[in-house]
Amino acid sequence: MRPGTDSQRILQKSMMEGILMQGKDQGKETASEAIQNDWEALRSDIRTHAMDFNIESLARLFNQGELVIPAFARPMVWSQVQKSQFIESLLLDLPIPSLFFSENPETYQYSVLDGAQRLHAAISYLQGEYTLKGLTDLISANETCFEGLPIRMQMHLRMSTMRAVIISSASSTHVQTEVFSRLNTGGTALTTQELRNATHQGPFNTLTVELSRLPDFRKAIGAGANSTGNLRDAELVLRYFVLSEEMNRDFAISQRMFTEFLRRKNESTSSELEKYQTSFVKSLEKCLNAFEGEVFRRWRPESGKVDPRFSVPLYDAQMLAVTEFSRDLIFRHANEIRLGMHRLFSSGEFTNSLKATTPHSLNYRVSSVMEMIESVAR
Repeated sequence: MRPGTDSQRILQKSMMEGILMQGKDQGKETASEAIQNDWEALRSDIRTHAMDFNIESLARLFNQGELVIPAFARPMVWSQVQKSQFIESLLLDLPIPSLFFSENPETYQYSVLDGAQRLHAAISYLQGEYTLKGLTDLISANETCFEGLPIRMQMHLRMSTMRAVIISSASSTHVQTEVFSRLNTGGTALTTQELRNATHQGPFNTLTVELSRLPDFRKAIGAGANSTGNLRDAELVLRYFVLSEEMNRDFAISQRMFTEFLRRKNESTSSELEKYQTSFVKSLEKCLNAFEGEVFRRWRPESGKVDPRFSVPLYDAQMLAVTEFSRDLIFRHANEIRLGMHRLFSSGEFTNSLKATTPHSLNYRVSSVMEMIESVAR
């Protein structure tokens, strides 16, 4: 063995270990940098700023349509006592939670993401819609309307401020949806349609809401006359429009598809919106005439009775199928079409298609109803 060989080996081993350790440290730094990069990217996607509004200015913005509570938002559920105690908090300068608004750069509107109950309580009191009740500190003010308060207290309330955190229009739609979702997870979980409705305000969204309020439609789907539910009815209208345009494509029905469709269609022109409205109203009219009390309900051949429960798959099939036929044809052959629908329910393949959500099953049930109508109308 040559002199110095052992020391060289020790030196080489030490150098290799140093290189390996350096690689591990670099790996740690790379992972750490990746986390930081993700963090910085996400933070940069969120643009917020805070503004203080006095109650009078909030009421003015609301009355002018520059501050909107999303159409079909959850109903105002605060009791008179809850609203009164919030007014008491304002009068006594007690701390109150911030409001959260999203900003629409095209309409110059603020949409309320969180704080609708507080806003409604303050604005409606200024407008004389209720008297104070159940106050625990300012007891002498119970049963007093706004105009009945001393002038100094009226001025104090008008000038009381509420801080609003505004999600800038520079923030992505995903960010606004995520903010709205997280702000509302403390109570009853919101449905996807409620989130969609709050974060995608626009003319097409308004159209789906208005159509879902049609008395004939609400009766057909089994919704209560005065209920707003959880926006299932507005989502059904949106569903009709989505499937009308996307049915012939190879796709899987998803909430993301509905959201993207709504986002695009909010840019529709007035004439385009009118065409969509006409399409829905005409299809609904044809269905109501053809299927009457059995519309969107399954026929049970074994009992000879209709199932009273509303069926979404059958809603799809009937609403989409009748679009291909004239109103006159449907009206002239309504009785035959209804009996033909009964016969369809004797087909195992058709009833099985109502249980599946694939593109094939959707196309099959729609085409089955269309072929049935064609056969009875010959």
